[in-house]
Amino acid sequence: MKQYLSFTKRCLLLIAPAIASSMLAASPSQAATFAFSEGVLEFTKFSQSPSGIRTDTDTNTFTIAQDGMADASANAAATFIVAPPTASNSSLSEARGEGRNYLGLAESEATVIGNFVVDAGKSFSFDFNANLNLQSAVDNPLAENARATGDISWALIANDSIIDSFSLMGNLITPGDSDFIVAEESDNVTLSNSLPNFSFGGNQEFATASVQGSLQRSFANQTTLTLVELKKNRATVKAPEPSTSFALLFSCGVIAVALKGRGKEKTSACLLKGNIAAEV
Repeated sequence: MKQYLSFTKRCLLLIAPAIASSMLAASPSQAATFAFSEGVLEFTKFSQSPSGIRTDTDTNTFTIAQDGMADASANAAATFIVAPPTASNSSLSEARGEGRNYLGLAESEATVIGNFVVDAGKSFSFDFNANLNLQSAVDNPLAENARATGDISWALIANDSIIDSFSLMGNLITPGDSDFIVAEESDNVTLSNSLPNFSFGGNQEFATASVQGSLQRSFANQTTLTLVELKKNRATVKAPEPSTSFALLFSCGVIAVALKGRGKEKTSACLLKGNIAAEV
């Protein structure tokens, strides 16, 4: 659905350490990995009830183990209550692996959609809370990989155009140096509380963010609005680096996630990458 949000910042590179094959052969230790991604969002204090609502959830898991064990689980839930108007959804993905040759993937999505008709001269407003929790860990960084990603995004749409939006996204790759957590909001969104916490580097990493905010804007003419919120969480574990057969499965789209594009208003972003915090 073209109205769904997603970030365009998708070009993340995993730079693995250069390791000689003889070194790997000399250290064939058992690999144990863990990846976890969870997102929760709640809308409250709507200025009016919706004229129509929709919710949707989707989950997917995939495992393959040639010499070891892989386990993956995914859950998703979504609700929209008309009176008093509130909406919430959550999604969780978790993957574990142990051994020398395996792949585990868990994906989850949750969506809430509300339609509103705002009279001329009236304002539309709501509050929201967004929480993102990512974890990844490996025992042997020379022979295994864990990745956790999460994306929480909503957009307010009028006349087929996005007029306001908010996004919270994070990424962990262990081992690797492409870890980050990023929040974006448009001009009419006010963030009253944003509490990121993270630990990047080493064999165990985590990134969490708790964001509270609100939106308010007025309309000179009667306007039909659509509020679309989409949440995606993904956890992947593998050992060793993907073999030819694993890479083929990826290329065939067995475990691919379809990314949906979006338009975007001017935003301000706070990016946390590595141990550096910078305003973007």
